[in-house]
Amino acid sequence: MITLFRSDTITKISDLKAQMAGHIRQLPAKIAPIGELLKIFRLELRCEPMNILAWLHNQKANTKIYWSEREGTVETGGIGIADGLKGSGKFNYKEMFDYMDDRLSSDNPRLRYYGGVGFNPLSNEKEWEEFGTYQFVVPQFEFIRSNRQTIFAFNIALDDINPKNIEHILAVLEHMDFSAETKYRKVPQILARADVPDRGGWNRLFKKIHEQHNRLEYEKIVFARRSDFEFNVNIRPDALIKHLKDQTPECFHYCFQFFNHLAYLGATPERLYKRKDRKISSEAMAGTRPRGADEARDSALANELLNSTKDAKEHKYVVDAIQAALAPLCKTLTHDPRFTLKKWQGSQHLVTRFEGELDSKVIDHHILSALHPTPAVAGYPIQAAVEAIIQLEPFNRGWYAGPVGYVGYNEAEFAVAIRSGLVQQNKLSLFAGAGIVSGSTAQAEWDEIENKIGNFIKVFNSTP
Repeated sequence: MITLFRSDTITKISDLKAQMAGHIRQLPAKIAPIGELLKIFRLELRCEPMNILAWLHNQKANTKIYWSEREGTVETGGIGIADGLKGSGKFNYKEMFDYMDDRLSSDNPRLRYYGGVGFNPLSNEKEWEEFGTYQFVVPQFEFIRSNRQTIFAFNIALDDINPKNIEHILAVLEHMDFSAETKYRKVPQILARADVPDRGGWNRLFKKIHEQHNRLEYEKIVFARRSDFEFNVNIRPDALIKHLKDQTPECFHYCFQFFNHLAYLGATPERLYKRKDRKISSEAMAGTRPRGADEARDSALANELLNSTKDAKEHKYVVDAIQAALAPLCKTLTHDPRFTLKKWQGSQHLVTRFEGELDSKVIDHHILSALHPTPAVAGYPIQAAVEAIIQLEPFNRGWYAGPVGYVGYNEAEFAVAIRSGLVQQNKLSLFAGAGIVSGSTAQAEWDEIENKIGNFIKVFNSTP
């Protein structure tokens, strides 16, 4: 059966609530989900442009989802949950993707599950409990900006279409705020900061890492730090992601809020992979320098990175690992003959891009299990590095350095969740890591992490 109703007439924002309510109210009489109970029905109304982050900020909803692509071409903000899945314990990528594939359909191309996967499946920390080993959701209501069009959409599982549910949903829609503007409060004040590990702990762990290097247990390890900030008020995740996006153009931006003042969010420049039909793209990103305060200093830092033997070695580990992961899955696979320099706000990186055509039987669970984690967030050899991270890092990474993104019909995209933060009431835990190889120094890697969390810190040091 058809699972999408779409209107291409451009609806005024002032009329959007009434138009959508009229369509939703008719669903119980019009939709007979016999034999299609797993599918999700979607109503799409094309509308005037909307400031999606402002709309998201204005809503009083426990669940809020935000995703914007690095190129700035697609942006989505949603509230509520029409459908979702959550896992615990060991990864089961096949089960995860099978669930979503059963509910997606070719006639509903913009329907997507948004979510993420943890760095490793051993997370049992209470702070990550609500996120699970993995979690993906279809928002109940969402705005999408794509190809210069704005769409307001409503999603509902066919099995949930009944008069009682529809009345509840109409009540939610009635209280929805469609104001074009919003007012952000004064930026919260930082009351305290604690780093895990602290400087002394970092130096001791760095020494231990080099001892393991000398025993040839691994050639590279990415060691992370968690920086905990306490604020004078509870943090609004939907406001924080807006301010962070202002500081970090040309990044993937994501926010997964599953309860008020509990969210995982971030701005990452790094794509894990993007698949459209049989085409796949990925990239190796390793080797980092900050941006210079002026053009001369910026160029000097860029030249230093481009000519660094240490960074070239670190980058090659990632290139070789992605090549080894994707080659068995692809009919054809190519990558840049040499890394290039890519500059973002606050940082510059060495990047090698991959393009390929997948074999006919390859699906997303094969891709994700092959690529995650890469040496860019773990080390090399990967398994030895992951085991050392679990043993040595004094905190659980949770979703940090895991894949975040979306799954749609015959397409998927995942970014690597680096430069990210976990919001818990008035506490923000920031995560970032540094690749450690022979020749690394504790001071340089500490400073690199500090630079990577700098865009978050700028948000709270800025004026309201």
